[in-house]
Amino acid sequence: MPPQETRVSLILRVANEQDVLAWQQFVEIYQPLVFRIARSQGLQEADAHDLVQEVMTRVARSISNWDPDARRGTFRGWISTIARNLIIDFLRHRNRLPKTGDHSEIRKRIEQTPDHSAESSQFDLEYEKQVFAWAAAQVRDQVKEKTWQAFWRSSVEHQPVDVVAAGLGMTPGAVYIARCRVMSRLKDVVQTQSAFRE
Repeated sequence: MPPQETRVSLILRVANEQDVLAWQQFVEIYQPLVFRIARSQGLQEADAHDLVQEVMTRVARSISNWDPDARRGTFRGWISTIARNLIIDFLRHRNRLPKTGDHSEIRKRIEQTPDHSAESSQFDLEYEKQVFAWAAAQVRDQVKEKTWQAFWRSSVEHQPVDVVAAGLGMTPGAVYIARCRVMSRLKDVVQTQSAFRE
């Protein structure tokens, strides 16, 4: 299943400077995502944090110009391009790499930067992970700890249901029910609260 694209309605809400909740949801998903991408490209932690702030600033300044009707690509692809360009700019202009007369170190680093399609795939994968982590944090507080553990151990850690049941003092049927309940809540959070794909 392809990664879910950010809803146009959320994008329009993020473009509205008065909609603090939309911006908060956007930041909760995209800030850690851009940070992991920056770190995967070899940036040090402090530099990755700086890059994240630059990406968020760039998005805030130009989101009203993103045109969903132009269909030149996805919103996530647009953010991925912003991050990639800023990483390249960082490597070229911030003098973070050792200086050499022919700039061979910078050229080598840029050449090692994945092509846009590979980077987009990585961005999509990281996005899916971040959406799951965000939704899981929302849902975990809404269910009993035993229900959460039944879901987590059987679905995320892939422990056999009978092992999970024995460890939690539940029946296998109860583990399946707990897992279904948590999965249902996760889907609801992703579809309604975070305003993802319609």
